Amino acid sequence: MKLGQDENRNNPPCWNKDVQARALRVELADGSFYIFPYNHFVIARFASSRECDTVHVVLDTHEVEIAGKHLRVVGLAFQDLAVDWVRELPARYSPQADDDYVWITSITVSEVQERV
Repeated sequence: MKLGQDENRNNPPCWNKDVQARALRVELADGSFYIFPYNHFVIARFASSRECDTVHVVLDTHEVEIAGKHLRVVGLAFQDLAVDWVRELPARYSPQADDDYVWITSITVSEVQERV
């Protein structure tokens, strides 16, 4: 627990780290989800700007774009293939956003176009 954090305040989690994860589950705002086995993992890229952070994950068949705040820790967890699941936080939680917590605001999943 962080110093000064209210023990009774629950920040809804938007990701989970598990070093034994064998797949990445990506939950979308509409309740649907994808499960991507880590043996299809190609690359992950973290980028940060003033407006938001992004983690771009490329798999054999799909690309996943994760946007939000404080995503560096999520990007680093991909180094160990240890991101168990990610999900968008419902908009109703955004006023509760604590500046020290990971907040995923959007996730986009797209099929990889055939490479030449």
